[in-house]
Amino acid sequence: MTVPLMIRETIRRHWLLTTLILLGAALRVVTLLAYHPALIFPDSVRYVQYAHNFTHGHWTPDGERQSGYSILIIPPVALNALWLIPLVQHLAGLATALVTYVVLIRLGARRWLAALATVPVLFDPLQLISEQYVLTDVWTALLLLAALAILVWRQDSLTARGAAAAGLLLGLAVTFRDQELIMIVPAVGYVLATVRPSRRKLRNLMALIAAFAVPVAGYLGWFDTTHGQWNFSTFTGAFLYGRVADFADCTGLAMPAYEKPLCPAQSAPDRVADFYTWNPASPQWTFTPPPGRSRDAVVQDFSLRILRHQPMAYAEAAARDFLYGFSPTRGPGPEHYPLSDYLRFQQHIKPDTQADAALAAIGIKPPRSRPGIAAFLQGYGQDFYIPGPLFAAALVAALAGCLALRSRPQRNRRACVLFTASAIVVLIPPALFATFDWRYELPQLSLIPIAAVLATRAVRSDAYPDRESPRTPSAIRTRSP
Repeated sequence: MTVPLMIRETIRRHWLLTTLILLGAALRVVTLLAYHPALIFPDSVRYVQYAHNFTHGHWTPDGERQSGYSILIIPPVALNALWLIPLVQHLAGLATALVTYVVLIRLGARRWLAALATVPVLFDPLQLISEQYVLTDVWTALLLLAALAILVWRQDSLTARGAAAAGLLLGLAVTFRDQELIMIVPAVGYVLATVRPSRRKLRNLMALIAAFAVPVAGYLGWFDTTHGQWNFSTFTGAFLYGRVADFADCTGLAMPAYEKPLCPAQSAPDRVADFYTWNPASPQWTFTPPPGRSRDAVVQDFSLRILRHQPMAYAEAAARDFLYGFSPTRGPGPEHYPLSDYLRFQQHIKPDTQADAALAAIGIKPPRSRPGIAAFLQGYGQDFYIPGPLFAAALVAALAGCLALRSRPQRNRRACVLFTASAIVVLIPPALFATFDWRYELPQLSLIPIAAVLATRAVRSDAYPDRESPRTPSAIRTRSP
């Protein structure tokens, strides 16, 4: 069969996915035309600045955010072609949908159901607008999904090479955002639960962990040589303070005198976590640390003191953030994040003089919108998105389906459990250590649909085992001689 015929046959067999991909690509073209060269968030400025520094030989990692993404965007920043970043990220979004479909087909899902699972990634406005921003989220979601897909690709014979590839992708995701460290847990659990015999299990486990450790340890070493600490950020205490300031109550709590100014003066309902994290008037930036102690270390000690003093309040705040991602509407979050509208399509880009000036200093023009096209996207974003309760129902169904399986666990249960556990685990670090942001929900647009489809297929397989059996030679009708 010639290549054109193979392509036509592939399109014919997967016509529904092809149609959805083309429609998703068209929406991405509209998004590119609506905002030029890219959408900018305060974090975006730092990513671009450090990419610019790297192009000029200043290889010092960012002390606030991980610099893996800044390394990735070196070429467009060096070319002063920022528009290339969202262009490639839109392609990465389409690739995420394709991986979603391919892994489900590989695991035996029906084509129409696998295509339906790509709808959130292809059409949800959260995904579309995230791809237009100079931010890490699209890439971390793709890296995590690709790693999980590699783990389940050869269900009965995961190789050491496959385990190493998955570990490497997970490690690279950590250099983009350290919250993804937790994703090694479900990966390790999958290897332990699926690989036999013990010698092969140990080999695959070592390959997974070693490959994961290469980018992670390399980044930590790089950070240590320039910042003098084995860490991903010098702002660990600052971020945690923003988390606990939302509920901190110093009443009856013994602490050093120099930590007392860190106690929030406002009543809890009036506090805005973003203020306590970043505003120059926040207590963590106005107090005076004692001699010999860094500001971040003192702030971290205070935050840990609050956690020990109010463990239930902390658990309640974390659970509230975790569950908010499944809300019917996409509001500003439990902490009323003041920049929550940035992940919604807007007809006009709100001016940010500080960001514009920082970008202008390295020769990059501020973003601008085409109001007519942006108005279409604004209406689209208001009228179409996947409701949170639908994701919650799909996740509960996936969890119930995985737990209910009895027959053929080696064939059905493993991948179902891996994707379901990953969809839950990936939300834990943001809930524990950060304030709510819809960006952290991006992996759910692929992980939850895959988990739900796998659970559906697995339950069906249990109910109708004969329909899942491959045809044997005796079942194939042959012509008599």
